[in-house]
Amino acid sequence: MKPLNVLHVMTKLPVGGVENQLLTVLGKYDKSRFSPFVCSLSDKGPIGIEIEKLGIEVVTVNKLRNRFDWSIVKDVCRIIKEKDISIVRTHQYHANLYGRLAAKKARVPCIVASVHNVYTRDRKLHRRLLNRYLARFTDKVVAVSGAVKDDIMKYDALKEDKLEVICNGVDIDRFSKIDCSALKSELNIPPEVPVIGTVGRLTLQKGQKYLLESISQLKDKFPGIVLLVVGDGPLRAELERYAEKLGINNNVQFLGTRRDIPELLSAMDIFVLPSLWEGLVNALIEAMAAGKPVIATDIRPIREIIDSEDAGILVPPEDSGAIFGAVELLLRNKDIADKIAATAQERVFSSFNIENTILNYMELFNNILNSKNVKYT
Repeated sequence: MKPLNVLHVMTKLPVGGVENQLLTVLGKYDKSRFSPFVCSLSDKGPIGIEIEKLGIEVVTVNKLRNRFDWSIVKDVCRIIKEKDISIVRTHQYHANLYGRLAAKKARVPCIVASVHNVYTRDRKLHRRLLNRYLARFTDKVVAVSGAVKDDIMKYDALKEDKLEVICNGVDIDRFSKIDCSALKSELNIPPEVPVIGTVGRLTLQKGQKYLLESISQLKDKFPGIVLLVVGDGPLRAELERYAEKLGINNNVQFLGTRRDIPELLSAMDIFVLPSLWEGLVNALIEAMAAGKPVIATDIRPIREIIDSEDAGILVPPEDSGAIFGAVELLLRNKDIADKIAATAQERVFSSFNIENTILNYMELFNNILNSKNVKYT
């Protein structure tokens, strides 16, 4: 028997945490059992192009607007039928909406929706009611963390047996034994200068403002200190102006969207994640996999990753002084920094390996299909 076709429905495919996770997952599929396709409700985007380089077809709808459009459901339904899809897995709100409606219309035997963030900023009643309705014909709703699961139960009123927690994973091999000397030279960073870094969209959620404020305090104690801000987003111009106002524009490099994350992490002495809310943070897991001491905000999804004080330093959200103190501690105490880095790396190797993530999804698909007597190799 031939492998079953799986369609991943995405809202869009820019460079981002959810999209990068999809790219990693697709590269690890057991294609003797499952053959993946991707549908973007928007355009192909940079991640769509990278997915195609894996030999996986990306189909675009290019119709996503602010208002609901039933023709999108029809288009996705047509794709499902043309590709003979047996499993539909949807990601994020709009793809979860259109993808599940299309999968129901096409009578797909296995429908799995993924939720990648907590509901901190998205508690709109109509969305919660829609999620509750869509769950009726969804086989499983996957949360990327326990905190996300709890929010789905609280705000969408789903029962626990409808939910499954499957954490994101990283391809560990990508983050080992990286030589960063060429990159430091490219960025004009002297070897002896301490380098702090963060990776993420430049948005309110990610809290980069507070990291900038901490650098304004650290530059007097550590002359020449460099902050690498990796990522782009709507707050970039505002953050650049804020760095200038703080007098640290010579200490901060806004690098925009980059695809050489392993090399950039290798160049960092300390990784800081100052997020105000999260689902599960790929960038933090990657920094830990790269063997970097990490500092992150003390919110529940992050506590699920940094599960002990030996694996990283947790600081209150919106507290630049606490970030300053944690960075100073690590820069002045290499033994502590090295111990945290080693523990963090082991934590990722044991609990956030992409191979485990893939196995969990394959087992989930198997269980759903077996419960419906769907036969496959």
